[in-house]
Amino acid sequence: MELMLQKELAVRSLGDSEARLRAILDAAVEGILTIDERGIVESMNPAAEKIFGYGAEGIIGRNIKMLMPTPYHEEHDGYLENYRRTGKARIIGIGREVSARRKDGTIFPIDLSVSEVRLADRRIFTGFVRDITERKEAERALLHFAAMVESSEDAIVGKTLESRITSWNRGAEKIFGYTWKEMKGRHISILIPDERADEEPMILERIKRGESVEHYETVRRRKDGKLIDISVTISPIHDADGKVIGASKVARDITERKRLQKEILEISDREQRRIGQDLHDGLCQQLAGIELMSQAVAQKLADKHGEHSKQVAEIAGHVRDAITHTRSLARGLSPVTLESEGLMSALQELATNTAKFFNVVCRFEFVRPVEVPDHAVATHLFRIAQEAVSNAIKHGKATHIVIQLKKSYDRVCVMVKDNGSGLPTEVSKSKGMGLRIMQSRAGMIGGNLTIENNRGKGACVVCSIALKTPLRRKENPRGSIKEKSQR
Repeated sequence: MELMLQKELAVRSLGDSEARLRAILDAAVEGILTIDERGIVESMNPAAEKIFGYGAEGIIGRNIKMLMPTPYHEEHDGYLENYRRTGKARIIGIGREVSARRKDGTIFPIDLSVSEVRLADRRIFTGFVRDITERKEAERALLHFAAMVESSEDAIVGKTLESRITSWNRGAEKIFGYTWKEMKGRHISILIPDERADEEPMILERIKRGESVEHYETVRRRKDGKLIDISVTISPIHDADGKVIGASKVARDITERKRLQKEILEISDREQRRIGQDLHDGLCQQLAGIELMSQAVAQKLADKHGEHSKQVAEIAGHVRDAITHTRSLARGLSPVTLESEGLMSALQELATNTAKFFNVVCRFEFVRPVEVPDHAVATHLFRIAQEAVSNAIKHGKATHIVIQLKKSYDRVCVMVKDNGSGLPTEVSKSKGMGLRIMQSRAGMIGGNLTIENNRGKGACVVCSIALKTPLRRKENPRGSIKEKSQR
């Protein structure tokens, strides 16, 4: 009786073990198959059915090679025979990546590991299969992306939130002259000129807030010490939880483009000066001659033809007004005071003429005299102010304009504020040309240009530039890094 009970318990325990084993196999994520020494499939779990697209009844009892593509299909029986004869295995006990074939004929990659199980009278082989299609596609995409990054002519750089370099492509090597080995782990400040040192902290603050900095034009230093103009877009890098952990930067060398823009602006300035001089020295002189002749005729007619004399005198008066207007146009195109008396006098004249000819309030303000010895810098600052005033009247319909010139330690700042309609959210190409010219002029002299709406009404244009010969004390200005709006 006791012996029968022990046998019954043993059978029940064996049944429980088999049930637990079946439950484990059925719940397994990996595909699990078993084959005998001839390669005939003896079992197949649900995960394997899903991977290969066959039901267990369609596989069990058939040769495992039906799940293999060429050439493995043809070689499999020979491999098993060689293993039975020599005991040498190429895959048993280790994992490897191989190709498999689904029921629909699709060839796909799997991660396969095989183990040998020796029973009392025979041996079987258990295969553990994992579909790695998504992983291989991700790897291919990553390799493709890496190839794109490496082949890009633009500099593509990764950095931490502490501005340490984490990636550096061949484009960066070409543009900046440093190799990846030289830049790995180094601080990005090695590329930043002293006068641009404030830019990196400002950019990092925006990156930490999850913001991007797009198409920002600045100056950087190559390994050989040469300064180059670049256009850069900087974006935050997020981890799986969405936390900002670094930044990626795409930079393009625009030095040649800037040189051409500078040449075009210089040609434009020369042509404006030529036209201004022609108006002043040519047309104004001819009009002056006409005025004198008209006055002489008026005097001759005064005694006998008084009415005709008055008409001729009126003509002389109109010619005089035309001379005044032409001289104003000439001075606008070629501001003589800018060359002879400096930027302050030119801005004062700009304010006076604007108020006179456009019937608006326009004044020039300064706390103390400001000298800008570099004529090219002074010219660009004047043209920026002139364009800002023109925009305020033409587009903003302003009635009150203030032009300010300030000097703070090693920086000069020109500001134009108005009470007009402000900056629209969208800008047509025709209306945006003046703003692009202002930006180009600021870039030519290494200045920072900010254009934004005032808190109350109107717009404000600010251009600041570091002087080449700083004073003893040096401040650390925080300039704008991007135009906030456009007209």
